Amino acid sequence: MSSLLPTLTIDTKKRLPSFSQLLCLFMQRHQVSVDELALRLSVHRSTVQRWMNGEVRRPRQRGDVLRCATYLSLAPQEQEALLMAAGFTASPRLSSPIAAMPTPIPPRLSIHLGQMCPSPFVIGPPITEPRQFFGRDYLLHRIFDVWKYLPLQHIAIVGAKRSGKTSLLHYLRRIIDTPPSDLRPGQRNDWLMPGYQWVFVDFQDPRMCHQESLLRHILIELNLPVPEPCQLVDFMEIMQQYLEIPTLILLDEISAGLLATDLNEQFWWALRTLGSHYANGKLGFVLTTHRPPEELILDDGKPSPFFNIFGHVLSLGPLLEKEARDLMASSPLPFPAEDVEWILTQSGCWPALIQILSHARLVSLQEKHEGDRWKKEGLRRMQPYQYLLHQELLLDE
Repeated sequence: MSSLLPTLTIDTKKRLPSFSQLLCLFMQRHQVSVDELALRLSVHRSTVQRWMNGEVRRPRQRGDVLRCATYLSLAPQEQEALLMAAGFTASPRLSSPIAAMPTPIPPRLSIHLGQMCPSPFVIGPPITEPRQFFGRDYLLHRIFDVWKYLPLQHIAIVGAKRSGKTSLLHYLRRIIDTPPSDLRPGQRNDWLMPGYQWVFVDFQDPRMCHQESLLRHILIELNLPVPEPCQLVDFMEIMQQYLEIPTLILLDEISAGLLATDLNEQFWWALRTLGSHYANGKLGFVLTTHRPPEELILDDGKPSPFFNIFGHVLSLGPLLEKEARDLMASSPLPFPAEDVEWILTQSGCWPALIQILSHARLVSLQEKHEGDRWKKEGLRRMQPYQYLLHQELLLDE
């Protein structure tokens, strides 16, 4: 792909474009919508819009800028320009001079996307928008109460596949910074005081199963120096020297990480040290797993020392009946009372199953289909998840 930036040098007498100007320009060039970029960065669409119109001068974390650059397929000098416009230092791997941007650049680019609303029911992908997350109040109280004080303590969330573990992690890391205007009426976002920072690690991403790329990902997300090469010893020293803000690292699908040969026992020992005393109590871990931490082992069959620090083990079961009813009540078209009762019974109050059956009912209402055909369709789509109805979960600690 040809670069938008020709081989020009910076004229220091001219004012460089702002982050919002560059972002709008790159998004327009690649025809990337607000919703696409927001989904890629796991932020709300209103956050991207504030970046674009200059209401928020720049992203809070350097990692957000780098992910923008990656998703927009920016050339090295373009990536460097975007970083500097956001007030961050350029990557040391970028040696090309920053070229001047073409002029003129409009101060504000308006992209009409229409009135796009979040889907009332989500089937398949995890819930990433706090507004669409329902229930789990008991677990949320347990989790956030642990994080109100130092040292930050470590939490393991145990649940079956499709029980909502990943959705819960996304909610934990986003709810605190989500403005009330982007939430449902009465939905809490005051669980913690502002000032925490979050790193999400998905071990199903193959990049997270290589030690160097995983360590680099964590440092970038925390806007900390990234050594080259990024080795474990250097990573530990940087975390000890620079980590000053309470930080939660969310480790999704930890079982996949244990299968990674590059994440050896020394790596897990290092994480244990960080979580124990190396970061002065300012670092906490959350992991999701299908089994209790004491059952998790490394490839060599030896128990991992990392899991000894998880004193809080919480089970992710079905929603409470009231929570399940609240989820169904979010439908843009109200369900008949007898259909609500049927969905409660058939789903066992598991959120994934409620989403499937509620979506089937909503479609039938929208298309004005009469009869019980929607029930047959919902049950058919629910079959791969029948194990949830028979899942035995561990009791809370």
